[in-house]
Amino acid sequence: MKKEITIDNTLCKKCKVCVEVCPNGIFQTNNNLTSVKSERIELCFMCGQCMAACPEKAIQVVGLDYNKDFFDLPETINSFNALIQSRRSVRTFKEIPLPKDKLEQILKSITFAPPSFPPLKTEIVVVQDKELIKQSLPHMVNWYDKLMKRLRNPVVKYIIRRKAGSERFQTIQNHVVPMFNIKLPSMINGTEDAITRNAQAMILFHADRHSDNYRADIYIALGYALLKAHSLGIGATAIDLIPPSIERTPYLKKLFQIPEENEVVASMILGYPKYKYKRAIQRQLKSIKWI
Repeated sequence: MKKEITIDNTLCKKCKVCVEVCPNGIFQTNNNLTSVKSERIELCFMCGQCMAACPEKAIQVVGLDYNKDFFDLPETINSFNALIQSRRSVRTFKEIPLPKDKLEQILKSITFAPPSFPPLKTEIVVVQDKELIKQSLPHMVNWYDKLMKRLRNPVVKYIIRRKAGSERFQTIQNHVVPMFNIKLPSMINGTEDAITRNAQAMILFHADRHSDNYRADIYIALGYALLKAHSLGIGATAIDLIPPSIERTPYLKKLFQIPEENEVVASMILGYPKYKYKRAIQRQLKSIKWI
């Protein structure tokens, strides 16, 4: 499907919400006119963030429809169903620190995530010092800069594909490489943060790499944490770009106090949402078969 985004500037109020919520920085506002950056449109992966947040329904992404794919969100969350339906990945935050007691409530929810086999193997690092997150960002960007250079070498690329495995390498090839081809220059000069997203806090999930089924346990725990954060009015999203850069950068493992024998499997960034979403997207499963 050809990627195409149109903006009805007769409806657009120039609030710039789309400019800020789009995870790939596809929108811009110049001379009182909102438009799409042509060089970035290929980065659109139809997440629906722009259409979910636009107050005026002025944005149309080809393949998504306001009437078929979206539904209005209630003003308050008063049921578990509403909690599930209204949770979004939030990447744009207010400049307000998160209270420790809120983070402790999120950690408490993780203890209820069922492990494959007791005892719990999941270990947590809570980074509540925003300056520490900022300090880590250039090192993460540097690691991805080196990765992109290595992937240009066919022999090294083959080795990375063998080590990463089919699923992970496909993600690198189809999503990470196209994104960094466009974003890396602005990330290196510090004008764009496409990794930590100026988050107020960050949670790292790690475990001893020799323990059994630890990755599955962590992904379940991550789901619990994301829902609990949302129930507290905290915006959060899982960021897959963070763990590999920490894993392969000794300085970052030391900075975040990760034991050498542990693997950082998942991470989430957190903060109070800067914008309120007007609607949610209803996605369809690849297939459902009743037997």
